[in-house]
Amino acid sequence: MALGKWFRASLGIWGEALRPDEITSQLDLKPTRIHIRGERKSSRVPLLWKDSYWSLDCPINSESDPSDHLRWLLDVLEPKSAMVREISARFRVEIWCGFSSENGQGGFTMDANTLQRIANLGIPMTLDLYPPEAGPSSEQTKQ
Repeated sequence: MALGKWFRASLGIWGEALRPDEITSQLDLKPTRIHIRGERKSSRVPLLWKDSYWSLDCPINSESDPSDHLRWLLDVLEPKSAMVREISARFRVEIWCGFSSENGQGGFTMDANTLQRIANLGIPMTLDLYPPEAGPSSEQTKQ
């Protein structure tokens, strides 16, 4: 990923009792990343995952407009909104967004329609800001 201005978005689902294969089946979507509670985080470090995790990353180029990323996720999730709500009643579910500007200052504008679509899903959106030299970690988990 090039340094400078970039944006990424994903759907993340966490839970102690979460079974990633069930989420895959319920949403009929192939995850980008999963891990299972109790598995080692890395072969180099003896830390274990506290929760199981399922995520779907937006495949759009990281230099594209943030609204394009969110519209892609919404287009995928809205037809499954009833299942997303059911899953969010049992597990932690969020839309994760990572953003970095070219110079440490800046932002973006999201249109009202995209904001309304996010609100209609009934799940939170997290905006994670990075300094220009940093990129998002390979694991975007908050554990």
